[in-house]
Amino acid sequence: MDNKKILVYFVSFLSLSLLFTGAYYFSYKKALEDFTRAAKERNEELIMSLEERGIIIVQDDNRNEPNSDKYNKDDIQATSGNNKYIDKQIQAVDNLDEVVVEPTTRYILQTYDLVKNDRLEEELRVPSYLVGLSRQEVIDYLESYMDDLPWNEFRDGLTSYELISFSKEEIVIRKTYNSNLVEYLFFIQAIDDKIVVFYSDQKTVYDYTNMSTYRLSEEEKSKLEEGYYIKDLDELYAVLENYTS
Repeated sequence: MDNKKILVYFVSFLSLSLLFTGAYYFSYKKALEDFTRAAKERNEELIMSLEERGIIIVQDDNRNEPNSDKYNKDDIQATSGNNKYIDKQIQAVDNLDEVVVEPTTRYILQTYDLVKNDRLEEELRVPSYLVGLSRQEVIDYLESYMDDLPWNEFRDGLTSYELISFSKEEIVIRKTYNSNLVEYLFFIQAIDDKIVVFYSDQKTVYDYTNMSTYRLSEEEKSKLEEGYYIKDLDELYAVLENYTS
């Protein structure tokens, strides 16, 4: 009796195992077919995109045959007749987002002076702070530079800093200056009752004068607390001398 029970349990276990194995096999097969179909669709979309851009030419022999591999390599011809060219173009599209500035990238800096109407173009060693950056990261860097200009760039009237072209082989960046836009060189202000002279960017200190405002009139104190611009050194010396007299 016990042997019969064992046999029944064994047969039941074996049946269940076969059932689950079969279900798993068919599920795996369906998932594999879905993945293959999705991969083929993505490949077809890429080939069609390249064809629309004129990079490749696809023969029409099999376009209307639903069961044919209509984008087989033998059916694709590059305009130059060289299939290796197609492979390079497809690889370039796939890796487009991975292009970054490398130490060997040619770095061209264009400088425009709108006042003098001068243009200078130099090929320089690529700056270390640009190495490894993508196109968008280079643009972000240039924008942040403009948001926080060094004093010398502010003084010289840097008005734009832009990326002209970008590739793995070469990047071109342009700086445009207009010194006529810089009307004042200094900014004077009272900080904690002490007179401080800034450059006109209002952040770079030119001189901590140690001059106190306690002897000044309320009107002069109020003016200094708000701060005001000064055109050049001659005017600055005259203003400071007036505060000490």
